[in-house]
Amino acid sequence: MKIARVDTIPLAIPHDHGGPAPAWGGRAWSALNILLVRVEADDGTVGWGEAFSYNCMPAVRAMVDATVAPVVTGRDATDIAALMRELQQAMHLFGRYGITIFALSAIDIALWDLAAKRAGMPLGRLLGGPATPPLIPGYASLLKYRDPELVAEKVREALDEGYPAIKLHETEEPEVAAARAAMGEGVPLCVDTNCPWTPAEAREMAARLAPYDLHWLEEPIFPPEDFDTLAHLQHESGIDLACGENACTAFEFRNMLDAGAVRYAQPSVTKVGGVTEFRKVEALAEARGVTVMPHSPYFGPGWLATLQLLAAMPLTGRPGGSWTERFYTRLEATLYPDFVSPVEGGRFRVPTGPGLGAEPDPDVIRDYRVGD
Repeated sequence: MKIARVDTIPLAIPHDHGGPAPAWGGRAWSALNILLVRVEADDGTVGWGEAFSYNCMPAVRAMVDATVAPVVTGRDATDIAALMRELQQAMHLFGRYGITIFALSAIDIALWDLAAKRAGMPLGRLLGGPATPPLIPGYASLLKYRDPELVAEKVREALDEGYPAIKLHETEEPEVAAARAAMGEGVPLCVDTNCPWTPAEAREMAARLAPYDLHWLEEPIFPPEDFDTLAHLQHESGIDLACGENACTAFEFRNMLDAGAVRYAQPSVTKVGGVTEFRKVEALAEARGVTVMPHSPYFGPGWLATLQLLAAMPLTGRPGGSWTERFYTRLEATLYPDFVSPVEGGRFRVPTGPGLGAEPDPDVIRDYRVGD
Protein backbone atom coordinates (compact mmCIF):
# COMPACT_ATOMS: atom_id res chain seq x y z
CA MET A 1 0.00 0.00 0.00
CA LYS A 2 1.47 3.32 -1.10
CA ILE A 3 0.57 6.91 -0.33
CA ALA A 4 -1.20 8.22 -3.40
CA ARG A 5 -2.31 11.68 -2.27
CA VAL A 6 -2.05 14.12 0.63
CA ASP A 7 -4.55 16.97 1.05
CA THR A 8 -4.90 19.65 3.71
CA ILE A 9 -8.34 20.87 4.76
CA PRO A 10 -8.39 23.96 7.00
CA LEU A 11 -11.45 24.47 9.20
CA ALA A 12 -12.41 27.31 11.51
CA ILE A 13 -15.28 26.53 13.89
CA PRO A 14 -16.65 29.32 16.13
CA HIS A 15 -16.81 28.53 19.82
CA ASP A 16 -17.98 30.10 23.06
CA HIS A 17 -16.40 29.46 26.43
CA GLY A 18 -18.47 32.06 28.27
CA GLY A 19 -15.78 34.67 28.70
CA PRO A 20 -13.39 36.97 26.81
CA ALA A 21 -11.82 35.47 23.72
CA PRO A 22 -8.54 33.75 24.61
CA ALA A 23 -5.51 35.30 22.95
CA TRP A 24 -2.64 32.81 23.14
CA GLY A 25 -0.20 33.14 20.27
CA GLY A 26 -0.79 36.86 19.87
CA ARG A 27 -4.31 36.82 18.44
CA ALA A 28 -7.77 36.14 19.79
CA TRP A 29 -9.26 32.71 19.20
CA SER A 30 -12.71 33.66 17.93
CA ALA A 31 -12.76 30.27 16.22
CA LEU A 32 -10.88 27.05 16.81
CA ASN A 33 -8.71 26.12 13.85
CA ILE A 34 -8.52 22.49 12.82
CA LEU A 35 -6.08 21.52 10.07
CA LEU A 36 -7.24 18.17 8.75
CA VAL A 37 -4.72 16.18 6.74
CA ARG A 38 -6.25 13.59 4.44
CA VAL A 39 -3.92 10.80 3.28
CA GLU A 40 -5.25 8.56 0.52
CA ALA A 41 -3.62 5.23 -0.26
CA ASP A 42 -3.40 3.75 -3.74
CA ASP A 43 -6.23 1.32 -2.92
CA GLY A 44 -8.57 4.25 -2.17
CA THR A 45 -8.44 3.91 1.64
CA VAL A 46 -8.33 7.25 3.45
CA GLY A 47 -6.60 8.09 6.71
CA TRP A 48 -7.21 11.30 8.66
CA GLY A 49 -4.66 13.27 10.63
CA GLU A 50 -4.54 16.60 12.42
CA ALA A 51 -1.69 19.06 12.84
CA PHE A 52 -1.62 21.52 15.71
CA SER A 53 -2.81 24.76 14.14
CA TYR A 54 -4.20 27.19 16.71
CA ASN A 55 -3.15 30.59 15.32
CA CYS A 56 -0.49 29.00 13.12
CA MET A 57 -2.59 27.21 10.51
CA PRO A 58 -1.25 28.95 7.35
CA ALA A 59 2.34 28.07 8.26
CA VAL A 60 1.56 24.46 9.17
CA ARG A 61 -0.55 23.99 6.07
CA ALA A 62 2.24 25.33 3.88
CA MET A 63 4.69 22.92 5.52
CA VAL A 64 2.46 19.95 4.76
CA ASP A 65 1.57 21.02 1.22
CA ALA A 66 4.90 22.31 -0.03
CA THR A 67 7.45 20.27 1.91
CA VAL A 68 6.04 17.07 3.40
CA ALA A 69 3.43 15.95 0.86
CA PRO A 70 5.82 15.85 -2.14
CA VAL A 71 8.24 13.67 -0.16
CA VAL A 72 5.72 11.15 1.19
CA THR A 73 3.67 10.71 -1.97
CA GLY A 74 4.46 7.32 -3.48
CA ARG A 75 6.01 5.99 -0.27
CA ASP A 76 5.03 2.81 1.57
CA ALA A 77 2.11 3.66 3.88
CA THR A 78 2.65 0.55 6.02
CA ASP A 79 6.22 1.14 7.25
CA ILE A 80 5.29 3.99 9.55
CA ALA A 81 8.20 3.93 11.99
CA ALA A 82 10.86 3.90 9.30
CA LEU A 83 9.13 6.60 7.24
CA MET A 84 8.69 8.92 10.21
CA ARG A 85 12.32 8.54 11.25
CA GLU A 86 13.43 9.27 7.71
CA LEU A 87 11.20 12.35 7.53
CA GLN A 88 12.49 13.70 10.82
CA GLN A 89 16.06 13.22 9.68
CA ALA A 90 15.49 14.64 6.19
CA MET A 91 13.74 17.74 7.55
CA HIS A 92 15.81 18.47 10.63
CA LEU A 93 17.31 21.53 8.91
CA PHE A 94 13.89 23.16 9.11
CA GLY A 95 13.71 22.68 12.87
CA ARG A 96 13.33 19.75 15.22
CA TYR A 97 10.40 21.39 16.97
CA GLY A 98 7.36 23.46 16.14
CA ILE A 99 5.86 23.72 12.66
CA THR A 100 7.90 20.90 11.10
CA ILE A 101 6.93 18.36 13.74
CA PHE A 102 3.32 19.57 13.78
CA ALA A 103 3.13 18.73 10.08
CA LEU A 104 4.76 15.32 10.53
CA SER A 105 2.40 14.59 13.43
CA ALA A 106 -0.57 14.88 11.11
CA ILE A 107 0.93 12.50 8.56
CA ASP A 108 1.77 9.99 11.29
CA ILE A 109 -1.76 10.06 12.76
CA ALA A 110 -3.25 9.54 9.31
CA LEU A 111 -0.94 6.59 8.60
CA TRP A 112 -1.95 4.95 11.88
CA ASP A 113 -5.58 5.51 10.95
CA LEU A 114 -4.86 3.69 7.69
CA ALA A 115 -3.01 0.89 9.50
CA ALA A 116 -5.90 0.21 11.87
CA LYS A 117 -8.40 0.35 9.03
CA ARG A 118 -6.31 -2.16 7.13
CA ALA A 119 -6.38 -4.39 10.22
CA GLY A 120 -10.14 -3.93 10.54
CA MET A 121 -9.99 -2.72 14.15
CA PRO A 122 -9.85 0.50 16.17
CA LEU A 123 -6.41 1.94 16.75
CA GLY A 124 -6.54 1.33 20.49
CA ARG A 125 -7.09 -2.38 19.90
CA LEU A 126 -4.27 -2.48 17.31
CA LEU A 127 -1.96 -0.95 19.92
CA GLY A 128 -2.74 -3.72 22.38
CA GLY A 129 -5.76 -2.33 24.19
CA PRO A 130 -8.85 -4.31 25.19
CA ALA A 131 -11.55 -5.38 22.76
CA THR A 132 -14.03 -3.35 24.79
CA PRO A 133 -12.31 -0.05 25.57
CA PRO A 134 -12.89 1.63 28.93
CA LEU A 135 -14.61 4.94 29.32
CA ILE A 136 -11.82 7.52 29.40
CA PRO A 137 -11.81 9.81 32.45
CA GLY A 138 -11.53 13.47 31.56
CA TYR A 139 -11.17 16.84 33.17
CA ALA A 140 -12.68 20.19 32.22
CA SER A 141 -9.92 22.45 30.91
CA LEU A 142 -11.29 25.98 31.36
CA LEU A 143 -9.95 28.72 29.15
CA LYS A 144 -8.65 31.98 30.61
CA TYR A 145 -11.17 34.32 32.26
CA ARG A 146 -9.09 36.69 34.44
CA ASP A 147 -12.20 37.12 36.60
CA PRO A 148 -12.61 35.29 39.93
CA GLU A 149 -16.42 35.38 39.85
CA LEU A 150 -16.54 34.02 36.32
CA VAL A 151 -14.00 31.34 37.21
CA ALA A 152 -16.13 30.23 40.15
CA GLU A 153 -19.25 30.16 37.96
CA LYS A 154 -17.60 28.03 35.29
CA VAL A 155 -16.08 25.68 37.85
CA ARG A 156 -19.49 25.03 39.37
CA GLU A 157 -20.97 24.56 35.90
CA ALA A 158 -18.34 21.97 34.94
CA LEU A 159 -18.76 20.09 38.22
CA ASP A 160 -22.54 20.06 37.73
CA GLU A 161 -21.93 18.42 34.34
CA GLY A 162 -20.08 15.60 36.08
CA TYR A 163 -16.43 16.47 35.52
CA PRO A 164 -14.40 15.05 38.43
CA ALA A 165 -11.46 17.43 38.02
CA ILE A 166 -10.84 20.98 36.82
CA LYS A 167 -7.94 22.77 35.16
CA LEU A 168 -7.60 26.54 35.07
CA HIS A 169 -5.60 28.66 32.67
CA GLU A 170 -4.98 31.47 35.13
CA THR A 171 -1.87 33.16 36.52
CA GLU A 172 -3.22 35.13 39.49
CA GLU A 173 -4.00 33.96 43.00
CA PRO A 174 -7.58 35.39 43.27
CA GLU A 175 -8.82 33.22 40.37
CA VAL A 176 -7.23 30.10 41.86
CA ALA A 177 -8.67 30.90 45.27
CA ALA A 178 -12.12 31.41 43.75
CA ALA A 179 -11.94 28.04 41.99
CA ARG A 180 -10.96 26.18 45.15
CA ALA A 181 -13.73 27.88 47.14
CA ALA A 182 -16.29 26.97 44.48
CA MET A 183 -15.25 23.32 44.23
CA GLY A 184 -14.50 22.60 47.86
CA GLU A 185 -11.86 20.26 49.18
CA GLY A 186 -10.97 16.91 47.65
CA VAL A 187 -11.65 17.77 44.00
CA PRO A 188 -8.46 17.82 41.90
CA LEU A 189 -7.56 21.36 40.84
CA CYS A 190 -4.85 21.85 38.20
CA VAL A 191 -3.44 25.20 37.10
CA ASP A 192 -1.88 25.71 33.67
CA THR A 193 0.02 28.99 33.54
CA ASN A 194 1.46 28.73 30.00
CA CYS A 195 5.09 29.60 30.80
CA PRO A 196 4.73 33.11 32.29
CA TRP A 197 7.36 33.37 35.03
CA THR A 198 11.05 33.62 35.71
CA PRO A 199 12.40 31.02 38.14
CA ALA A 200 12.22 33.53 41.01
CA GLU A 201 8.65 34.50 40.14
CA ALA A 202 7.68 30.84 39.86
CA ARG A 203 9.05 30.09 43.34
CA GLU A 204 7.08 33.01 44.77
CA MET A 205 3.86 32.04 43.02
CA ALA A 206 4.18 28.37 43.91
CA ALA A 207 4.39 29.38 47.57
CA ARG A 208 1.31 31.59 47.22
CA LEU A 209 -0.68 28.86 45.47
CA ALA A 210 0.35 26.02 47.77
CA PRO A 211 -2.58 26.54 50.21
CA TYR A 212 -5.06 25.74 47.42
CA ASP A 213 -3.93 22.11 47.21
CA LEU A 214 -3.04 21.97 43.52
CA HIS A 215 -3.11 18.57 41.87
CA TRP A 216 -0.47 19.95 39.55
CA LEU A 217 1.06 23.25 38.46
CA GLU A 218 1.64 23.28 34.72
CA GLU A 219 4.43 25.00 32.82
CA PRO A 220 5.21 27.71 35.37
CA ILE A 221 8.58 28.75 33.89
CA PHE A 222 9.78 30.22 30.60
CA PRO A 223 11.34 28.65 28.67
CA PRO A 224 9.44 25.39 29.16
CA GLU A 225 12.50 23.30 28.28
CA ASP A 226 14.42 24.60 31.31
CA PHE A 227 14.04 21.18 32.89
CA ASP A 228 16.69 21.58 35.59
CA THR A 229 14.93 24.65 36.97
CA LEU A 230 11.59 22.86 36.85
CA ALA A 231 13.10 19.98 38.80
CA HIS A 232 14.38 22.36 41.47
CA LEU A 233 11.00 24.07 41.70
CA GLN A 234 9.16 20.79 42.06
CA HIS A 235 11.52 19.66 44.83
CA GLU A 236 11.51 22.98 46.70
CA SER A 237 7.79 23.75 46.41
CA GLY A 238 6.43 20.28 47.11
CA ILE A 239 3.90 20.85 44.29
CA ASP A 240 3.72 18.28 41.50
CA LEU A 241 4.55 19.82 38.13
CA ALA A 242 3.23 19.01 34.67
CA CYS A 243 4.87 19.84 31.36
CA GLY A 244 5.11 18.63 27.79
CA GLU A 245 2.57 20.24 25.50
CA ASN A 246 5.40 22.26 23.95
CA ALA A 247 7.82 19.34 23.74
CA CYS A 248 8.41 17.72 20.37
CA THR A 249 9.77 14.18 19.91
CA ALA A 250 10.60 11.63 22.56
CA PHE A 251 14.15 12.99 22.83
CA GLU A 252 12.96 16.17 24.52
CA PHE A 253 10.79 14.13 26.88
CA ARG A 254 13.80 11.95 27.69
CA ASN A 255 15.68 15.05 28.79
CA MET A 256 12.69 16.23 30.80
CA LEU A 257 12.27 12.93 32.58
CA ASP A 258 15.98 12.39 33.19
CA ALA A 259 16.05 15.78 34.93
CA GLY A 260 13.22 14.72 37.24
CA ALA A 261 11.33 17.82 36.12
CA VAL A 262 7.73 16.59 36.29
CA ARG A 263 5.29 14.25 37.95
CA TYR A 264 2.97 14.42 34.94
CA ALA A 265 4.20 14.26 31.33
CA GLN A 266 1.93 15.85 28.74
CA PRO A 267 2.67 14.73 25.18
CA SER A 268 0.38 16.23 22.56
CA VAL A 269 -0.26 13.85 19.69
CA THR A 270 -0.63 16.68 17.15
CA LYS A 271 2.65 18.30 18.26
CA VAL A 272 4.99 15.60 19.57
CA GLY A 273 5.34 13.66 16.32
CA GLY A 274 2.06 11.76 16.17
CA VAL A 275 1.16 8.34 17.52
CA THR A 276 4.67 7.00 16.90
CA GLU A 277 6.43 9.52 19.14
CA PHE A 278 3.62 9.54 21.69
CA ARG A 279 4.10 5.83 22.30
CA LYS A 280 7.83 6.34 22.83
CA VAL A 281 7.02 8.97 25.45
CA GLU A 282 4.65 6.52 27.15
CA ALA A 283 7.47 3.98 27.48
CA LEU A 284 9.90 6.56 28.85
CA ALA A 285 7.38 7.80 31.39
CA GLU A 286 6.37 4.33 32.54
CA ALA A 287 9.99 3.37 33.13
CA ARG A 288 10.42 6.39 35.41
CA GLY A 289 7.13 6.17 37.29
CA VAL A 290 5.75 9.35 35.70
CA THR A 291 2.09 9.54 34.73
CA VAL A 292 1.15 10.50 31.17
CA MET A 293 -1.57 13.16 31.05
CA PRO A 294 -2.02 13.95 27.34
CA HIS A 295 -2.39 17.50 26.15
CA SER A 296 -5.55 17.16 24.07
CA PRO A 297 -7.56 20.39 23.60
CA TYR A 298 -8.64 19.23 20.16
CA PHE A 299 -11.85 18.39 18.36
CA GLY A 300 -10.47 16.72 15.22
CA PRO A 301 -8.56 13.49 14.55
CA GLY A 302 -6.09 14.47 17.27
CA TRP A 303 -8.87 14.06 19.84
CA LEU A 304 -9.80 10.60 18.58
CA ALA A 305 -6.14 9.56 18.41
CA THR A 306 -5.73 10.63 22.04
CA LEU A 307 -8.74 8.59 23.12
CA GLN A 308 -7.42 5.54 21.25
CA LEU A 309 -3.96 5.90 22.80
CA LEU A 310 -5.47 6.21 26.26
CA ALA A 311 -7.64 3.15 25.64
CA ALA A 312 -4.46 1.14 25.05
CA MET A 313 -2.67 2.39 28.18
CA PRO A 314 -2.81 -0.16 31.01
CA LEU A 315 -3.82 2.13 33.88
CA THR A 316 -6.39 4.31 32.12
CA GLY A 317 -9.53 4.49 34.22
CA ARG A 318 -7.79 3.27 37.38
CA PRO A 319 -6.66 5.38 40.35
CA GLY A 320 -3.42 7.11 39.50
CA GLY A 321 -3.97 6.54 35.79
CA SER A 322 -4.23 8.96 32.91
CA TRP A 323 -6.97 11.46 32.07
CA THR A 324 -7.90 13.23 28.87
CA GLU A 325 -8.12 17.01 28.63
CA ARG A 326 -11.40 18.41 27.30
CA PHE A 327 -11.38 22.10 26.40
CA TYR A 328 -14.36 23.52 28.29
CA THR A 329 -15.94 25.40 25.43
CA ARG A 330 -18.92 24.90 23.14
CA LEU A 331 -18.34 24.63 19.42
CA GLU A 332 -20.88 25.69 16.84
CA ALA A 333 -20.39 22.29 15.18
CA THR A 334 -18.20 19.25 15.77
CA LEU A 335 -16.64 16.69 13.46
CA TYR A 336 -17.41 13.83 15.86
CA PRO A 337 -20.59 14.75 17.77
CA ASP A 338 -20.88 11.37 19.49
CA PHE A 339 -17.43 11.47 21.06
CA VAL A 340 -16.52 15.00 22.17
CA SER A 341 -18.89 15.25 25.15
CA PRO A 342 -18.72 13.16 28.33
CA VAL A 343 -21.33 10.45 28.75
CA GLU A 344 -21.17 10.03 32.52
CA GLY A 345 -19.00 11.21 35.36
CA GLY A 346 -16.82 13.27 33.04
CA ARG A 347 -15.84 10.16 31.07
CA PHE A 348 -15.68 9.78 27.31
CA ARG A 349 -16.57 6.95 24.95
CA VAL A 350 -13.89 5.62 22.65
CA PRO A 351 -15.19 5.05 19.11
CA THR A 352 -14.94 1.42 18.08
CA GLY A 353 -14.96 1.63 14.30
CA PRO A 354 -11.82 0.74 12.33
CA GLY A 355 -8.96 3.21 12.41
CA LEU A 356 -9.41 6.22 14.65
CA GLY A 357 -12.89 4.85 15.26
CA ALA A 358 -15.08 7.36 13.43
CA GLU A 359 -15.06 9.42 10.26
CA PRO A 360 -15.29 13.23 10.30
CA ASP A 361 -18.68 14.69 9.43
CA PRO A 362 -18.51 15.75 5.74
CA ASP A 363 -21.17 18.41 6.27
CA VAL A 364 -19.05 20.10 8.94
CA ILE A 365 -16.04 19.96 6.62
CA ARG A 366 -18.10 21.55 3.86
CA ASP A 367 -19.63 24.27 6.04
CA TYR A 368 -16.53 25.35 8.00
CA ARG A 369 -13.77 25.00 5.44
CA VAL A 370 -11.71 28.18 5.06
CA GLY A 371 -8.71 29.53 3.19
CA ASP A 372 -9.25 27.96 -0.26
